[in-house]
Amino acid sequence: MKIKRMNKNFEIFIGKFNVPDKLKAHIHKIFSEEEVIILSYLADKEEKISNIILKFPQSDSSLIKSLYKKGYLIKKVKEGESYFTSNTFEQILKRFVNHSPKFQELSPEEKAPFRESIMDIFLGRMRASKKPVYRVIPIEETIQDKRQLISYYQAVYYLQKASALTLIDCLCRTTHQRCEKPRKVCLAFGEQAEFFIERGIGEKIDINKGLEILHIAEENGLVHSIDNSENPNFICNCCECCCVFVQGLKKYGIFTSIGKSGFIAILNQELCNQCGVCIEKCIFEVITYENEEIKFNNDKCFGCGLCAYNCPQKAVKLIQRE
Repeated sequence: MKIKRMNKNFEIFIGKFNVPDKLKAHIHKIFSEEEVIILSYLADKEEKISNIILKFPQSDSSLIKSLYKKGYLIKKVKEGESYFTSNTFEQILKRFVNHSPKFQELSPEEKAPFRESIMDIFLGRMRASKKPVYRVIPIEETIQDKRQLISYYQAVYYLQKASALTLIDCLCRTTHQRCEKPRKVCLAFGEQAEFFIERGIGEKIDINKGLEILHIAEENGLVHSIDNSENPNFICNCCECCCVFVQGLKKYGIFTSIGKSGFIAILNQELCNQCGVCIEKCIFEVITYENEEIKFNNDKCFGCGLCAYNCPQKAVKLIQRE
């Protein structure tokens, strides 16, 4: 009887949250039966804790608070009262993979459907979008004329104006684990930072620590990118092997996955000694060696600045794209 009841509760959850087919048999690895009951109930409504407990006497406030701290519930304050509603399944899945000890305890085989589902979700979003979902921003040190560095592309600007700043693990490297590059290098600010701070998920940091993280990313060949809006919530530091947006572009040919910055790299041939470091560091594969000369394809350049940052001869700089 208990197994039948549990299966029914999970079936309700799967239907309400449109769970992907490949995860339907694995939902029990994320949630307990009590959790799916509450999440299903709050999937299409907002309720106070007291009303939830009246509806489900077997639950208590600690369960609601636990779901909220995990990021599976969202809290909204109305006229001084706190109301709770379920997060989207996409966000719940991201919180589980990125922050839950349960995910880390799974075997590689058990992790596979969660990794595949996250990639499927992002690929679907990229294909449906009419503009790039994420956008590259350049390494500030590589800009030839700082007067050209408008705030829309300046990572430092976002850190300086942030009301709150949080350091979190990279979702892509946590999910796919295909390289040994630093994982705790993604920055959230504003409301998103508060989201992580309140739940004890992210580490609250100051701007000096934020700038240090940007330099760590640069030293490790990671590309700065932001969600593509005038008021972004994140600076992610992306690698080519794990980042879903870079993979969307390079592996799946989705050109609305990640957009170019407002800059391109130019090479001073007089300073260049043909060492090839820039070719090695370019994750977008737009630098080539032809006829005993290094060539930059400006049409394909994303303007991240990794080539300029790593050039031993300082022969590469970024200039504003026409």
